[in-house]
Amino acid sequence: MKREILLSHDLICACSAPAGHGSRQIIRITGENALDKVTSFLKFKTIFPQDSKGLVVATILLDEFRSVDMDCYFWKSPGSYTGQDVVELHVISNSWVVDFVFSRLFEQGFRPANPGEFTLRAFLNGKVDIAQVDAIHQVIEASTPDSLNKALGKLAGGVFDPLHKVKDDLLNLLADVEANLDFSTEDIQIISSDAILQKVGDMLAQIILLVKKLQSRGVGDAKVRVILIGPPNAGKSSLFNILVKGQKSLVSPVPGTTRDLVTYNINWEDSFFELIDAPGIEEGRNIIEKEAQDLANKEIGLSDIVVYCADKDHQQFLGFFSKVDEKFLLRVATKSDVCQGPDDWIHTSSHTLQGIEFLKKNIIELVYQKNGSSSSSGLAKMHGYATLTLDNLRRAHHCVLFEEPLELLALELREAVENLGQITGHVFTDDLLDRMFSRFCVGK
Repeated sequence: MKREILLSHDLICACSAPAGHGSRQIIRITGENALDKVTSFLKFKTIFPQDSKGLVVATILLDEFRSVDMDCYFWKSPGSYTGQDVVELHVISNSWVVDFVFSRLFEQGFRPANPGEFTLRAFLNGKVDIAQVDAIHQVIEASTPDSLNKALGKLAGGVFDPLHKVKDDLLNLLADVEANLDFSTEDIQIISSDAILQKVGDMLAQIILLVKKLQSRGVGDAKVRVILIGPPNAGKSSLFNILVKGQKSLVSPVPGTTRDLVTYNINWEDSFFELIDAPGIEEGRNIIEKEAQDLANKEIGLSDIVVYCADKDHQQFLGFFSKVDEKFLLRVATKSDVCQGPDDWIHTSSHTLQGIEFLKKNIIELVYQKNGSSSSSGLAKMHGYATLTLDNLRRAHHCVLFEEPLELLALELREAVENLGQITGHVFTDDLLDRMFSRFCVGK
């Protein structure tokens, strides 16, 4: 489930150097008009520069007779680390003096910053991407020269720099496709199918390169595979389609419809895995069905988590899973709106959506167990979102190639924008609207 994080314009402050007596303490502040707030209680001993950044010597009155000098560095928005006004007060590291400065800041409406809030604002303002956020954390945590050099290399960019151009190209293409939709009844074409194929192909090449680079660094190699298996016509494909929010598997009342594997990369609550719909387990009546069964048997052995689906004879094929770790086997009673399964199974219905969220929760917990702590790694998440973006672009290419409705193409491009935005920074609807209205004279 995604959480919306809104950019805060609160005035925040925090120490950015260790507490205790010393020659200097750095108090960092940021927020809307933060510089103006600071000037209300500081007196400047040197001329205040007219530039967007600079250094002045300031003094703060402690009482009627005493004062303390400090260096005041400032960066005006948007040319700062956070994208908002940033001020650093370099003052003597005396706890009483530091507390006094904070008391004056609090009087002006500042509040203590939350952990990582300066970098969060930098991310939300597009000053750093998620790769650089991860690198900043690694710079802070680096304990050896080698680890520091690697973290600084990531912070400098490199692997992720081309993604910003891909994001711009993707937004422009989506704007073109949306315009084609808007003018479809007027026989006006803003962009041709050939041009769309060319643009999608170029973006595919960039994302494939990113995924390969991440894998070469040992990121995202161990993808968790979750397979749906069970008797023919047990509702596996219907359940699969509900879980991936779209008809990816063919659904039919005729048993044995699924003859091949249908796979889909998915992200639930920052857990990334591959969901697989396998052929129903049965005795093969011809060479094609036997091949399908052999394929299903092999995939069970290669999968990390097995979801066994049955609607009637719930114990019939459980013997297939003798090699499966019991704690990574989920038993699901499908079609629970018309038939009842064992009490200790997960009861679902693709018709009423009964038990779907509970099943997802159980799958996520098992995926997290398989992934371990790597599921929360910044680079692992980047690999996951890059893979999802790659899937979106592949499906978009398929939509154009086979002349599927423009609505499906636009949907895949929108999802690609959202997934890519998880790496480079969020893209809001206003970005798309600005591009559409700035590039097309819609009044004519």
